[in-house]
Amino acid sequence: MADCPDALSAAIEAAKPRTVLVLGAQARAVLDPLSTQTGCEVTAVEEGPWLSKVDRLGAFDLVFVAGVVEHMAKAEAATLLGRLRDLHTRRLYLLVPMGQSWPGHASFWEQNDLIALGMEQVGACGEGELPLYLYKFDLHTYKPVPEWFNSKYWAHPELWDKS
Repeated sequence: MADCPDALSAAIEAAKPRTVLVLGAQARAVLDPLSTQTGCEVTAVEEGPWLSKVDRLGAFDLVFVAGVVEHMAKAEAATLLGRLRDLHTRRLYLLVPMGQSWPGHASFWEQNDLIALGMEQVGACGEGELPLYLYKFDLHTYKPVPEWFNSKYWAHPELWDKS
């Protein structure tokens, strides 16, 4: 398994964000050492209500969420992730436990739940028998340009009347 802090560190180094939003005390603990190395401006929201607090914020170069969605109702957490993805950033990272083995969580997440939100797994780190998984959404790599989307396949209306 890849190490989540290393994967996140590599992502931050590659993205070179100027502004970062962290949601959750766990996210703040993971990101603090990385933010001092990169010198980015960090805005932290460590406690909920998450949706109302996020609504008051602007856009960020990168958003990192940890220790949040598993403590929310799944529909509300999906709304939060969608809102972050669509309105507040182009790069969203989420550290989340998977499956139903975790005690005391309000919602349980599976890979398909996060794929449905356009996210992909980029790392995993161990917590004994209960691993955490790092997922990302990056607008720049979310949907590659299809092969057919080039001038070779376009209609050429100027040639329609020619035989």
